[in-house]
Amino acid sequence: MPKRKVCESNDLLPKATESPPKKRTASIESRYQSELKKLQRLTKDAIPDEKRSAVLPLMSNIAFLKVKLDEARRELMHESIFTEYDNGGGQSGVREHPGFSAYNKLFTTFSRGIKQLTDMMPSGSTAGDALIDYLNETRFGG
Repeated sequence: MPKRKVCESNDLLPKATESPPKKRTASIESRYQSELKKLQRLTKDAIPDEKRSAVLPLMSNIAFLKVKLDEARRELMHESIFTEYDNGGGQSGVREHPGFSAYNKLFTTFSRGIKQLTDMMPSGSTAGDALIDYLNETRFGG
């Protein structure tokens, strides 16, 4: 099997300096706004008004993470969990695909955010159950 590099630094440079296409940015922003509204609806009656202002930044972050997780899942769907590498210095082999590692970190942060929200709700709350469903939707690609 021929060795190949995971990425060439030259491949990343032009993409990093280009601005994202307007349509894609608008689409991501609208998905983010949609997720944020969904979270606000799910928690509307379950989180007391005095805690609401403290929770809004957390919900904003959770909505952002949800959009990024969905995006990452689509990108990684057809990738192998492992990838070959060759650092050019005589070291080569197989390692975990960096995208999967990043996805796992995002999901861990997302899960913690959901837990923080549910901890602010009365136990047995239907909104808490709805947030767990929201978490599972993200976990299983629903």
